[in-house]
Amino acid sequence: MATFFGEVLDVRSRAVDDDEDEDELLKNLSEPVILWSKEIQEELEKSQDKKFSCSNCVIAYGIEANAFTDIYITQKGYKKIGGIFPSVQDDETWASLKASSRDKSCFLYQSLNDPSVLVCQCNRDVLPEESFWWAKLFIDKLNLSSANITILATSSTGTYCSDTPASELETPFLRALKTDKFDGTLACQTLEQPNLLTGFPAMLMTFFQIHQQKAVIYVCYTETKYMNIMDVKTFVPVSNVSPIKDIAAVSSPATNKDKLIRDLVERHTVHDTMYM
Repeated sequence: MATFFGEVLDVRSRAVDDDEDEDELLKNLSEPVILWSKEIQEELEKSQDKKFSCSNCVIAYGIEANAFTDIYITQKGYKKIGGIFPSVQDDETWASLKASSRDKSCFLYQSLNDPSVLVCQCNRDVLPEESFWWAKLFIDKLNLSSANITILATSSTGTYCSDTPASELETPFLRALKTDKFDGTLACQTLEQPNLLTGFPAMLMTFFQIHQQKAVIYVCYTETKYMNIMDVKTFVPVSNVSPIKDIAAVSSPATNKDKLIRDLVERHTVHDTMYM
């Protein structure tokens, strides 16, 4: 199935058996939910639309994007206010969320300086068949009518189409794609045709285009399977332009940020090679 910004789901056969398999798959899928902290939930109950109002929303999808937001945005002055879960949990969910590790998680952080700034760090893989419901959640639960939205994601150079031979591409590199309403300055060149976004990022951008939101996505194309310093630093130009520039952490010198990146990469390297 093609969308405005790219392929989201594989086109399925119309054969009866395939239809039955698809119906069974959809039946087993449950809609994701956002669970807020008690403080935020009480505030939302008092609001007219029951939505969290944002002026600036950052969605980081994947380990490189999350490492970048960890160091360049949420390093200081943010608090965890919620999480996105694949299904409705019991009353102990929020308690477990606070103690939960970052692996396979999707947490929401609010700026202490500006409560309308929201950062979503998604470390779990959103399956293609889940993408619609996850993207819809952002429209249903967040008031993004006046928000600047930035999505950060990573993709393999194997999916990138170019006249330049793959062996001659200087990787990693950054590409951008925006909705019609986005009026900011891009930090890099636009993603060239016939390249398309895929999966969850494609569905998010499609939703934001349809709902006329001001959104931009930056995709880091890389050859490597595991996180490395260069992949994380590929996103740095994004911190020099609005809307990320307006919320980027400026207190830490570049040398300190480099050290933080190295520490994060080392931790991920140990985790990735633990069972090899």
